[in-house]
Amino acid sequence: MNEGYALFIKEQNEDLKTDCVREDLKLSLTNKQYSNLKLKAYQAGFKNPGDFIQSFVSDLTGWCSNGSDERDLAGQWYQRAHGMSEFYYYFHYFLFNYDYNLVMMSELLVDEDYFEGVYEEYTEQAWGKDVQSREECLEILKEIAEADVEL
Repeated sequence: MNEGYALFIKEQNEDLKTDCVREDLKLSLTNKQYSNLKLKAYQAGFKNPGDFIQSFVSDLTGWCSNGSDERDLAGQWYQRAHGMSEFYYYFHYFLFNYDYNLVMMSELLVDEDYFEGVYEEYTEQAWGKDVQSREECLEILKEIAEADVEL
């Protein structure tokens, strides 16, 4: 076994220890959506729709996937359904990608100079993509602070 693959397996095994129910992940489904989702899950051999969705998420994220073809098709679905995101650089994404925590985000709301520096960094990181306005970014920070939930 090569070193890269061994390291990948080790990393996956470590990550599996963090498997838990995520409190901020809730689905709102109509009765028909839920019924059809259960049918698809049962048809595919799953015992519940949650495991079925988790299987798709594995392919979409490329982690513990069902195979390279499945990863490719999940990626294609993402590009077709949400490919417009390649033209936009969302502030939520920026905050999460650069590990801003609740304390830091709260400080952004009270320290105008800190916010201006972070907003400037956000716009620089966009590399020509459309960005959200200062006002929109401040509203996002307020929503996150009010919800008191990590990204």
